This record gives sequence, C-alpha cells and structure tokens, in this order.
Amino acid sequence: MTRSSPVLLLGAALAVAVAATLPAASDAEWAPVADTHDVVIQQVGRFAVLVYSLAHHTDLTYVDVARGETEAAVGGGTNYRLAVAATKPDGSAAQYECLVWGRARVSP
Repeated sequence: MTRSSPVLLLGAALAVAVAATLPAASDAEWAPVADTHDVVIQQVGRFAVLVYSLAHHTDLTYVDVARGETEAAVGGGTNYRLAVAATKPDGSAAQYECLVWGRARVSP
C-alpha cells in the first residue's frame, strides 16, 4: 500500500483552489484598429518603444504604428497588439510586434 505525503495532498488541494479562483477566459476577440493615428494608439506605441528601450538599454526612436488590433482584457482594460515602426541607434529602420495591456485613466 502506498502512502501519500500530507504535504503532497496539501499542495494538490492548494493548486485546485488557486485554479478555481482564476478568472474565466475572455470571449472577446481581436478587432483591427481602424485608425492607427488615433491619439490613444499612438500613445500606446510610444509607450511600448520607450519600455523596450529602457529594458534593453538601447535608444530606439518611435516612428509610427503600422497596424494593430485590440481586445477587451480579462478583468478590465484593453489589450493592444501593435506593429510599431522605430529607428535603431545606427539609423536603420525596424518594426517590432508588441503586446500592451492598458486601462483608461479616469480624471477626478
């Protein structure tokens, strides 16, 4: 007869409890961005280039958003999937795919 460890059983019970509290998958689907020059889309693109530059210790220069899609995020906010054009420090052009989660700021 095999004996189960109390720690193993506790771990399995905890995993089931955590899985039960996770939010359900979103029924939202990706929708194309109609206007890539929309102020919010441009801000998200600039933000993505800035964060990438800081994280990778490089000096990319934002150029434009080439294309994009959005979807409602689970738990609120919006997911943005964008193709962002940027210029590398050597002057060459590059295009980056990025995924950004954002939430509209409510003014007081």
